[in-house]
Order: sequence, then structure tokens, then C-alpha cells
Amino acid sequence: MLLEDHRRRVTRLLRGERRVTDLDRLFADLRLLKPGRSSVQEIGHFAAHRDERDTGISLNRANDIQISARLWQQQFDGKAPSIYDLREAARANFNIMPEPRIRERLGISKQTAQQSFNKAIRKYEARRPLKAREQEVLKVFGLSMMWQFALDDLTLCTDFAALLVTEGALVDSDRTKFESAYQFISLYALSIMQGARLRMADGQMTQLRLASSDFGMLRIKAQIPVTDTPKPVTTSVPLFETSLSAADYCEADLLDLFSDAVPAEISGDRLVALV
Repeated sequence: MLLEDHRRRVTRLLRGERRVTDLDRLFADLRLLKPGRSSVQEIGHFAAHRDERDTGISLNRANDIQISARLWQQQFDGKAPSIYDLREAARANFNIMPEPRIRERLGISKQTAQQSFNKAIRKYEARRPLKAREQEVLKVFGLSMMWQFALDDLTLCTDFAALLVTEGALVDSDRTKFESAYQFISLYALSIMQGARLRMADGQMTQLRLASSDFGMLRIKAQIPVTDTPKPVTTSVPLFETSLSAADYCEADLLDLFSDAVPAEISGDRLVALV
């Protein structure tokens, strides 16, 4: 019965019908599929728990960025980091930085970088001289602030299609045709993430907001708390990136970061304020 339900909803998407209820049902069910995809699970959980999240890849990324930013702020305030601080920053930064960026920055694999960092931190703790690469790796992963979005819409849409094929709701030969629904899926994800809150590991809350990137593309950003003393400091970072133009696919008022977050809905092929 469930598979037939999914097939009929997928057929409507293939016909060009755009119903939020279809995506609500499909994401809610597919988030429980084993083995699943983290991107689909994430949006499915946002759909099910829209007000507050205390798990998921967006929250994990926000927590790692907070750790990275706090060490950076500590240095900015003139406080020397402890060995524990360096290790925690490295753990977070290795989670944040993907393999391609590590290779681009250092010319080595993630595994090699981790090995070099471990050697560097042991030598640093023992006050022994570090080799050039060890110094660079210690600086990059122990003393720098990093950020990287948790997911993007292309990954989400392709993962979603792959799971539908796996369960039999989408015929593999229709994958290309299913791409016509990708824009709708991206708008759906943006609409349910808008205004949601993440409960950080330290108990603080951060709210997710629609925003526009420097290139004019829609994204979801989080204002992550870094420190409260001597004055509150936050860092604004993207957690979900899309390839949708903000000018074409979003009502301008939703992007006003100086006002309260407004619930959003999909109208035609745009995000608009829910009224």
C-alpha cells in the first residue's frame, strides 16, 4: 500500500503537478528508509519537526562551526589556546572541510592531513620543533575558523530520486524526466527550513533564515552564537545552498534579515510570505 501511494505521488510529479502534500508524505516516509541518504533524512526530519531540531547534519555542522569560531574569537581576544582547544578545533575543522578543499589547500589527502596534525600536536605539546608541513597543518586545522554548508539542493534532489528508484516508486529510466521536479523540491526544502530553530550543543538556540548568497542564489543561513562576553558575538553562516536565483524564485520581503523570520510557502514557482 505504501509503495503504491508513493508511485502515484511520483507520477503526479512527473506529470508536472506540484503539491506540497506529496513531498510532505514522500520525505516523511523516505527518511525512515534503510539504508537512507542523510540529505533526505534531514529534510524529512525538518518536515516532521519544523519548530526545533536537536539532531541532524545541519545541527552537527552548526556545532562544528561554533567550536571553530570560538577558538578564532579566543585568539582575536588575545587568549592563547590550550592543547585541548587545538584538538577540539581540529576535530571540528576536519568535520567541516571536505576532501577536495583539503587537497586544494594543502595538496594532501584528508587522512594524511589528520596524521600530520596528530604528529604536530604531540610535538607542540612536548615543545619540540615542527616540520614545515606540520606547522601548516596545525595552523590550518587548529588555529583557523572554517565554515562549509551542510548540504546543497543538487545533492538533495539526486539523493531523493535515488531512494525513490531504490524502493520502486520511480522507474530508473524516468530519472531524467524527474529532474523537472528538482526546482520544486528545492523550494520545498527552503520553505520548511525557513524559521526553524536548532538547539546547539551548549543549549543555545539559533534560527534558520532565508538569505541570498553573494552570487544572488537562495540559501538558508544560521546566526550562530560564538560568545556572550564581554559582548555577544555571532557568526552568520550558510547551511543549505541552492542554485535558485533569489530574484526569480523568492519574494524580496522574505530576505529582509532585519525583520523577524516570516513563514514561507510555495506559490507557483516562487517562495512567498504565508498570509
